[in-house]
Amino acid sequence: MTIQDRPAVRVAFHTLGCRLNQYDTEGIKAALRLACDLEVVDWEDQADIYLLNSCTVTGKADQECRRLARQVKRRRPEARVVVAGCYAQTQSRSLAEVAEIDAVIGNTAKDTVDRWLFDVLDGPSGPADGTVVLVEEFGAATPLAAPLIEEFEGRSRAFVKVQDGCDLRCAYCLIWQARGPARSRTIEGVIDQVGRLREAGGYHELILAGVHLGHWGRDLPGRPPLVDLVDAVADAHPDLRLRLSSIHPSDITPALLARVAERPQLRPHLHVSLQSGSDAVLRRMRRPYRRATAERALSDAAAVDPQLGLGADVIVGFPGETDAEFAETVDLVRRHPFTYLHVFRFSPRPGTPAAAMTPVHPESVKERSGILRDLAREKRRAFLRSLAGQTREAVIEDRDERDPARRLATTENYATVTVDTELPAGTLVTARIEVGTGDLPHARVTDVLREVTP
Repeated sequence: MTIQDRPAVRVAFHTLGCRLNQYDTEGIKAALRLACDLEVVDWEDQADIYLLNSCTVTGKADQECRRLARQVKRRRPEARVVVAGCYAQTQSRSLAEVAEIDAVIGNTAKDTVDRWLFDVLDGPSGPADGTVVLVEEFGAATPLAAPLIEEFEGRSRAFVKVQDGCDLRCAYCLIWQARGPARSRTIEGVIDQVGRLREAGGYHELILAGVHLGHWGRDLPGRPPLVDLVDAVADAHPDLRLRLSSIHPSDITPALLARVAERPQLRPHLHVSLQSGSDAVLRRMRRPYRRATAERALSDAAAVDPQLGLGADVIVGFPGETDAEFAETVDLVRRHPFTYLHVFRFSPRPGTPAAAMTPVHPESVKERSGILRDLAREKRRAFLRSLAGQTREAVIEDRDERDPARRLATTENYATVTVDTELPAGTLVTARIEVGTGDLPHARVTDVLREVTP
């Protein structure tokens, strides 16, 4: 049967993990539209294929992927369940043994849907020995050729993948295996993608995302720095607002901070891949920086804007972490103006050096996680109190689940507020923050800067 003879293929998507995965899911959709008559349906609806774009950063992410696969297969046994992405790339053999999974498609193949789509549709459903497995080794690093997409379904802002892969070998991490060597998208390629999202999706704010964003350009001719990309995109789209995804402390350069200060388009918000405030822990983690570098980057960032949105990823309970080493992390967090933290309990990844190290007792890990989360909550509330009475740019988001009569909005320095408005998601406004207490302040829309364009 040819593509033209086939009925529409109903596909439901579920994305686990990071912003790059969300971009990649949209890339798979774009590739499927070229290969078949695609009909995208909700995960709870009936579909021919249920595609899980997987994450393997933690064991919990692996477990959730398997749970979703089994759940959907029980609901619709005749459908095909496809697991793609990072978990598929690194642990294809174990996934192929899960009876409910019909195909395992690695990061090296998930965009080339013509290589697996019809094998999945025409093959048997259910038995593990009928599983389609398409996972290949990454080749030599070449400039990133990411799929061009035109929308982010259900998103008020879009992500642009500008970099993928990583050349580091952190002791706890599988990402270098899951996503291959570091490679960058050319400036021309990024601008092309930004233009398509703006024209087709009407987005007023975009996020430049990468696995190791600060290393963007190091594999391109002339080794351009990240600020060159920021400048090029901002110059090409003067009315566009830009954010950066997670960045290492060692990549927060004076030039980058100068752009935050000088270019209003670049939102005053940084998310730092910190992980620990202890040199001993950072050394065991094989991170490419030490506490002094992080301290300097955090202080310099705060000096640019005292109300900069400043977030960080922190791992607690890394093998061998002592009470004193954890106290160093608490001290660093306490002394810098973080506005939020993402706190992760260490999760051993198979085949990594950290998986063979002596673990910290689970009760200690749980206690440390609670301490950091409480501290982060205090800092978040203090930050929100400081915003009361200010007028900030914000992007309208979805409705507030706790109060459906109101909508959420995200300010330029990454504070979430509620607003009373019927403006659609994605609208760029100014809003005066009227109440700055609690976890979710209220703001009043004072002006509409740019409406959503269809």
